[in-house]
Amino acid sequence: MKIRFQLLNHCLENQPLTIVVVSLFLGMATVALADYKPPSEPSRPKQPTIISGTRGGCSKNGKAKLTTLAPQEHIGQTVSTHPTFAWFVPEAESLTMKFQIYPDDVNEYPQPIQNIELQTKPGIMTHSLSQDELGLSVGQRYLWQVVIICEPNHPSSAIVAQAYIDVVQESPDLKIALAAATNPVDRADIYAERGFWYDGFGEVLACGDDARHRELMRNLLTDLAKIEASGKSKDGSQKSERIQQILDIEWKKPVCN
Repeated sequence: MKIRFQLLNHCLENQPLTIVVVSLFLGMATVALADYKPPSEPSRPKQPTIISGTRGGCSKNGKAKLTTLAPQEHIGQTVSTHPTFAWFVPEAESLTMKFQIYPDDVNEYPQPIQNIELQTKPGIMTHSLSQDELGLSVGQRYLWQVVIICEPNHPSSAIVAQAYIDVVQESPDLKIALAAATNPVDRADIYAERGFWYDGFGEVLACGDDARHRELMRNLLTDLAKIEASGKSKDGSQKSERIQQILDIEWKKPVCN
């Protein structure tokens, strides 16, 4: 199965003049990007989806935890049958990781429709379903998860994080709005304000790793953290705290300008 696998890397060069110029665009981008707004009638997970335990990671001393970058208090939506998934990896050491997607059905022991082995890299990692392969089905719900294999001989030591995704039909008005969009930032704006988390965040991830688009990504994650915290549940509070930790770590790194 073909995949597109992407890691957001960071430049280490310091270029003061360039940063000043880019900062002007950052202000414009912040204004241009709408807040992420959950679906008007959001669905909620049937079971808790933060199940990776209390450890930071396999090393047990990380400041952040393995975290899916997707809604927790409600189920995130997409209009794409080949969406992009994103998660945060706390481990500096390269370890075996599995990316899996399961149909959300009544089967007690469902079989994954996708089960891919990867190697971890620290920071934000992404995976997009290939357009060359059969995608997800409209009208269906799926559970996706990432698993870090800490000790191959001890399966119980694995670190797991997961989230649900709903694939919904694209409406005529959304098609019209997207057709009028001239760039990925506009498309991310359209998706975000209509409640399509996976599409909006995916557009920003695909834009690159320059300072402007990292600012847009931070805006969306900040919105998500606030929404998770407002849900009042323990799962939502934990997810909000995790996202805040990730923001503190990732946005202290230098970027390509």
